[in-house]
Amino acid sequence: MQKQKYKDSKSSRYLYQIWQTENKILCNGKIFTGSENHKLIASVSFITIPSILFYIFMSPEFAKTGQNGYTVVFVLIQITIYVFLSITVCMDPGIIPKIRPEYEMNEELLEVPQKYSKVDYRFIMDSKMFTIKAHQFKLKYCATCAIYRPARASHCPSCDNCVVRFDHHCPWIGQCIGRRNYIYFYFFIMSVSFKLIFVFGVCLSYIVDESKKRSATMETSDAISETLAYNPVSIILVIYSFGFSCFVVGLWLFHTYLVFTNMTTNEYLKKHWIVESKNPFRRQNILKNIVNVLTCITQLKFLELKQCVYEPKEQMHSPINTQNHLNEGNDSSKYREEDKIQVEYRGKQMQQQKIQIISEIQS
Repeated sequence: MQKQKYKDSKSSRYLYQIWQTENKILCNGKIFTGSENHKLIASVSFITIPSILFYIFMSPEFAKTGQNGYTVVFVLIQITIYVFLSITVCMDPGIIPKIRPEYEMNEELLEVPQKYSKVDYRFIMDSKMFTIKAHQFKLKYCATCAIYRPARASHCPSCDNCVVRFDHHCPWIGQCIGRRNYIYFYFFIMSVSFKLIFVFGVCLSYIVDESKKRSATMETSDAISETLAYNPVSIILVIYSFGFSCFVVGLWLFHTYLVFTNMTTNEYLKKHWIVESKNPFRRQNILKNIVNVLTCITQLKFLELKQCVYEPKEQMHSPINTQNHLNEGNDSSKYREEDKIQVEYRGKQMQQQKIQIISEIQS
């Protein structure tokens, strides 16, 4: 009878409908993006506008000399950039869902009375310790998400989520970079680096070749000036590609170093592994580090936006919320007796200095 009571009192919705996050969720949970899409739009503009100039002003010049291969290569690189950028932004970086008092993800738990309903579990600050290759790690408790974060996970204040193997929050695309989308981010910045180097090389070679042709009938300086006056976009693209490549190529080389050493940007900036035993996550050689960092991205997924979550109707508007939203008023005497048993049992645990798990409490 009581089981039927709880079954009738719950209502179900999808997680994306009530999930509290700074990420943008569109099209009924089908599209997931970062928290700062205006920065993404700005970055796409910086990539697209110079590409349009290349198509309009440089491709016809290459076609005149039979160098259409430059345009083909440029198009392929550009497509690669858009593909990796889209996957990076729209992919779950490895978010660990929050535990919230407004819903329960496991339908069966709604049938189990919440024992300590007066305790707000978001403020449980117990610490857990574990060892990895002689390193002592503290399993940190995130009061915002009400979860114990795994090693290398961190809470992103911009997206308001805990992310597995958190690398950084990219200010250029407005998305967290974590365990699941790091490989796509890496290939994205690698593709942009190749594009900048390619544009710089072909545009500079165009200016040099055209200036050499004109220098047969005039001074070299005049030939260069006439070439730039004839096609000023070429020098604009040279300056653009050189300026941005100083940053983007440097960023790509930096992340290459991180991949080779199996380290995250967060760990590098906080200097986590300045100890004698070094990084405990580092493998025996560079190849194993590359495989570990850039593979196995689909084996770790916690977030399911279309997952059903359950809300007990009786407690939906109650000022005191608990994880399972059960009304204990009618069974208060029974639960007080159970609380007494729990206190006595925990006292024995402290005396014996043992950690045990209570799998079942008989009423």
